[in-house]
Amino acid sequence: MRKVSLGRFASASASVLSLSLLISACASNNSKADPTLPASSVAPSATEQASTASEIPTKEMTIKFDPQGYLPRESTTKDPAVHKVMQELADEYTKLKPNIKIEFVEVTAPDRKAWLQARMLSKDAPDIFWTNFEETWTNYQKGWFLQMDPWLNKPNPYNDNQIWKDTFVPGIIDAVRAPDGSAYTIPGDGVAIGIYYNKTIFDKLSLTVPTTWTEFIEVQEKIKASGVIPMAFSTESASSGPWSDTIMHSEFMLDKITDRDTSGNGRLEPNELVKAIKEGKFPLKEVVNQEYSLMKEWSQYWPKGFNAQIDEEQMFESGKAAMWMAGNAYSDYLNKSDFGFDYGVFSFPAITQDVAPAASGQAAKIYGPWGPAQWLVPGYLNQEDPDKVAAIIDFLMFLSSPDHMTRISAEGLTIPNIVGAVTPKGQEPFVNDIPLTIMQGYHAILDAPFKDKMKAAIQFYLNGDWTIDKFSDEVMKYYTEAADRMAEANPDWLK
Repeated sequence: MRKVSLGRFASASASVLSLSLLISACASNNSKADPTLPASSVAPSATEQASTASEIPTKEMTIKFDPQGYLPRESTTKDPAVHKVMQELADEYTKLKPNIKIEFVEVTAPDRKAWLQARMLSKDAPDIFWTNFEETWTNYQKGWFLQMDPWLNKPNPYNDNQIWKDTFVPGIIDAVRAPDGSAYTIPGDGVAIGIYYNKTIFDKLSLTVPTTWTEFIEVQEKIKASGVIPMAFSTESASSGPWSDTIMHSEFMLDKITDRDTSGNGRLEPNELVKAIKEGKFPLKEVVNQEYSLMKEWSQYWPKGFNAQIDEEQMFESGKAAMWMAGNAYSDYLNKSDFGFDYGVFSFPAITQDVAPAASGQAAKIYGPWGPAQWLVPGYLNQEDPDKVAAIIDFLMFLSSPDHMTRISAEGLTIPNIVGAVTPKGQEPFVNDIPLTIMQGYHAILDAPFKDKMKAAIQFYLNGDWTIDKFSDEVMKYYTEAADRMAEANPDWLK
């Protein structure tokens, strides 16, 4: 059986990391260039160089473009999907700008991080390339990426001359900002997570979609009593545990981030978290206790042996489990398959204060700019070929018009991040008015040693080897140790 997940757009490790990262629906005014950045990465000011159609250089040039999951190709036995929209758009663009040629570049390197470092050091990266935006958070100081804010403040001639940044859905540009407050990524599309459920099982048991934690547990109790596993879940999974922690911790912290969110963009970034930990403002022990007490309550509805590796997808598709957390692209796979049941999707329920006094009482969902349309430009081009930079930006403005992003997202089954673009059919359940998660899950919130210790601690606790007090004491220690390591590596984070 073909495995389909959001990893179809990225390497497995990168996509899992990305899908646990967060965006905010709050807008930020921090769009100034950082004067401490290497000059090669800072784009011209609004008075220096414009990216309007009339000022694009007329000399012949080739833009090398790594479109990642949108690389034009024919159907293959591995993936029958035909990818053609980027070639179509490139052809349409070159008709408008005959002096520009778009050359597609396929990146086959298994390790994108190593590839990125090698390309930047040798200064031979594609002119537009894909990488998960969090890579800019640890590499922006090196001048690897073009700073996009000055360009985002310019009009987009392909979208009624609206200021480019204003054409993106609220909060999405802030979502990709690096710790210096600058945006280095153009986030064209996004992906989301939901809880898929077997409608046949729900209808047979006369169940309705839960919206609160209490209803969520009640539904699972009835499913369990019927002899069906309520939730396909494994703590060894790279998705279920981290995604659940991302959502649950965010639901507890939605109303508590004001004095920790130093950038004011409505989300907690690594530098802000390290500073908050060092100042004793994070994590809150009562939040750790209450979140994981709920997690343990929930675990009675997972499969036996949930601390081992389990094929959660197969368990859901076979009807052995009634629910499973997965990405929005999975819906297309279900639509094209016949597993003998109808399905639905709902958002993770709200943890209300009657079951957890420290909770915010609001639901939260994972949604963010982690699709194939994450576009970056090498920082060194700004000095070496500023004319090409202007042409590249013009092409990106062309791609990010509502009509073009509608076509791009329809092919990739992603959610367009452009106002006025149409969400692909079948993806509507993921576009709802629920607050977005504001922080990363345990596997991406700090560093790798923290992730490993947290995963082991969660398994000890859920298995009954540790009490909740033992668990929370250890977790508080892990946070402190990780903050010490990261502060030593990034001393400016404490300023």
